[in-house]
Amino acid sequence: MRVNAGRVPTLKQIAHGTAVALAVALASPGGAQGSMSGESLAPFSTFYVTTGTLLMDVSRLNPHFERVDLAVNKRPGFYTLSNDGYSVGLGGYGPVMGRLVLGGEFHSADMGQETSPAGKTNQLTTTYWMGTLGYAALTFWKVNIVPFVGIGTGSATVTLRSRDGGPTVSDAFSPTFDEVIESPGSMSTMKGSYVMVQPGLAIDVLMLRSEKSHIGLTLGLRFASAITPNRTTWQYKGQDVFGGPDLGPSGGTMRVIAGIGGFRLGR
Repeated sequence: MRVNAGRVPTLKQIAHGTAVALAVALASPGGAQGSMSGESLAPFSTFYVTTGTLLMDVSRLNPHFERVDLAVNKRPGFYTLSNDGYSVGLGGYGPVMGRLVLGGEFHSADMGQETSPAGKTNQLTTTYWMGTLGYAALTFWKVNIVPFVGIGTGSATVTLRSRDGGPTVSDAFSPTFDEVIESPGSMSTMKGSYVMVQPGLAIDVLMLRSEKSHIGLTLGLRFASAITPNRTTWQYKGQDVFGGPDLGPSGGTMRVIAGIGGFRLGR
């Protein structure tokens, strides 16, 4: 049972609406021009909430649930997890030197859970933050187009539940990843830490009440690709876990943003 299966059309509708708003802003008078007084325009600052797609590379995680190397009656009894989900988060950025843009983001995502006939449930969630550094390649009166690179760290959480309870691994020693899966008790949680690099492109529009306003609503899109270059390190009840898989965000992501923004005129 994948809990995130039916939400894709809604996200597509939101993204389509945001893209339409961007196109209208670009086509509006002054939307793709400099300031009315002829001054150069610095990129505007913005603080926003965001939601969108997220992919996790679960190719090394799922074999620990399948355990095809064991007899059928000795397998853990968990189903494999999906690699796709949705994230929600907060973020912001602002110009620090000319067209150089500095910012940060925090995201939380639920990749869904699986429930097996054996009464076993496993769930994957993740949170991560990153600092972003970008360059405002194109800045118009109401539009920022900013290629950026984000660098940060995150934590993936695997939660295991068993209807029948049973033994758990002692926290007196460092267990292996498979030992925790084989003896989760009523509930066991393992956390994996990863480092992430995320190059991307931000396209934001500032919606003003009038041409004299400097603060207004921001709408935008984010296109990015997540890379986790380092090996994931795992913990269980404060103890290191041996034999844990690499796990982290991967592949392309698309997000929509909505927030408050403003700008100043530069000379």
